[in-house]
Formats: sequence, C-alpha cells, structure tokens
Amino acid sequence: MKLKTLLIGCFGGFIMLNSCTESPSVKDYSAYVNPFIGTGGHGHTFPGAVVPHGMIQPSPDTRIDGWDACSGYYYDDNTINGFSHTHVSGTGCCDYGDVLLMPTVGNPQYLTTDPESQKLAYASGFSHENETAEPGYYSVFLDTYQVKAEITATQRGAIHRYTFPESAESGFIIDLDYSLQRQTNYEMEIEVISDTEICGHKKTTYWAFDQYINFYAKFSKPFAYTLITDSVTMDNGKRLPVCKALLHFNTKKGEEVLVKVGVSAVDIAGARKNVESEIPEWDFDKVRKDARTAWNNYLSKIDITTADKEDKTIFYTALYHTAISPNLFMDA
Repeated sequence: MKLKTLLIGCFGGFIMLNSCTESPSVKDYSAYVNPFIGTGGHGHTFPGAVVPHGMIQPSPDTRIDGWDACSGYYYDDNTINGFSHTHVSGTGCCDYGDVLLMPTVGNPQYLTTDPESQKLAYASGFSHENETAEPGYYSVFLDTYQVKAEITATQRGAIHRYTFPESAESGFIIDLDYSLQRQTNYEMEIEVISDTEICGHKKTTYWAFDQYINFYAKFSKPFAYTLITDSVTMDNGKRLPVCKALLHFNTKKGEEVLVKVGVSAVDIAGARKNVESEIPEWDFDKVRKDARTAWNNYLSKIDITTADKEDKTIFYTALYHTAISPNLFMDA
C-alpha cells in the first residue's frame, strides 16, 4: 500500500491527507536516506547497520565519554575504537556499547590506563572519504591496520566482513568490559567454544539499572586465542575489571574474514539461536540485500511527491531515524 500524502510540518509531526492504492513494486526509498545526518552537533545518532526496530545495532564507536558520546559516534572524530553491537539513537542519554569487536594487524595493544582518553589502545584512524553508510549497511577503511570493515544486520544478528592485508599477526579483539561512558560492569564472562566460536555475557548498570547482554560469535576462519580476565589500575588509582579475547590468525593479501554475531537479553543459547536462524549461511551480500528490502518496505509507508532531492533526503532520513533505536521488547 502507498500513502499519497499532503504533509504540513517537519520532524516534530505530520498532518496527513492520504489515500491507499496498490503499488506494483516498492521503490528504492533507501537511496534518499543519509545515516550521517544527526551524527554531528548534538544529534546523538549513529551511522551503523540496522534493520527497522532491530534488536542489534552494530556501529562504529569513535568516543567513550561526554554528552556527544551518547550514540558512540561523532562525525568530527577521526579515530574508531571498534564496532559495538548495541546503541541508542537521538536520546540525549547514554547507554549500551556492548560487545565491541575490532580487527587488528600486528601485536595487539589493549591496555588503556588514561581515564580521560577518548581513544582505546587499539583504536584506528580513518577518513570519511573511505566511509559509507546506507540503511542496513556500513563500511569504513581502518588506516592503522589497512583493513576494510563492512557490517550488515538482521533483527537479532549481525554479519561483519573484514578484508585483511597479508600478515602473520592478524586477528580480532573482542572487548567485553568496554561500554560507552564506562558503565559499571557487575558480571562478565567470556568463553571460547571452539576454534571458530566464542560466547559470553555481562551485566551492567548505568541508565538502565539492571542490563544483561548475551552474545554468540562465529568466525569463518579458525583462530588461536588469549583470554584477558584480570583488572587494570587507571591513572586515578581505581582498579577496573578486564574481560577481553585476543584472537590470532594468518591472512593473505585481500583475504576476507567474516564474523556472525547474535545477541540476546535472555541467555547465550538464545543469542546462538538468533545467529543460526537469521544468518544460517556466510552470504554477506544476501543479508545486506534483505536489510535494504526491509528498509524500503518500511519507508514506503509514506510516499511524498516532490522533485526536490534534498526535501526527499530530509524526509526519509527523519522517517529512518524513527525506527533505528533498539526494540527492547522483542522475544530474544
């Protein structure tokens, strides 16, 4: 169904006169959306890959603390700390930033002792010229590691694709103790299931007073690993618990390594089931295509008639932002 609308107003609300007609096909409304709108100023939005009302929101994090770290990403920044899987958008209050994943090349650095720093020890520089965001897809080139990162998502799962250079010291860091604005970690556990699977859970307290997250991740390439489950003394004398997995493997030039990640607020079994049911194959491009189809179906609920491309971008980006915050009530 397509709504032919007369719109009066702006982002705050719409008065609509509409009629319903059958649409033979859904247009590519996603082409009008710019996910970077709202990531500067005090917009508090993120540009990562998400489907409408998805429970998972994989997105790059460029800063940790401050009001403009509410969604993890700020457009004026030039370094990326990694890609965490839960974010809020446009709230003005911070939470989440759970299960951060970062590809690395070389000896991985992971100890951060400066409580004032916005950068983690393994952060990478990047340029907006090598960054792309569209509904259901995000990509960036990580200058420090010479790795291309790509992410797309389903309702409860994400699939990452990383293109590595040739190296005998390639790998990933899974950072479970990381969170936006350094939330209090009450429980943390990480477990390696096999040489391609890892899982874990954590409980944090912040804006949400009793927040649980469980994750399951499966890799397309076998890895060796080192678990870091200790504590570190910050410069202010406070000791903070550490829970990270350092994964190691060799890569050829241009080799692609994929990672499927599922989350659940209930248990690890649920996170694994979400991956197995929503992303059964290693077909990144299919998941990306399906995510765009989901967005086109959502955005097609309102069809505006104008020849002004800027007006279409403003309207459909606003409509997009109504559906990218997490749906916390999904059965997961």
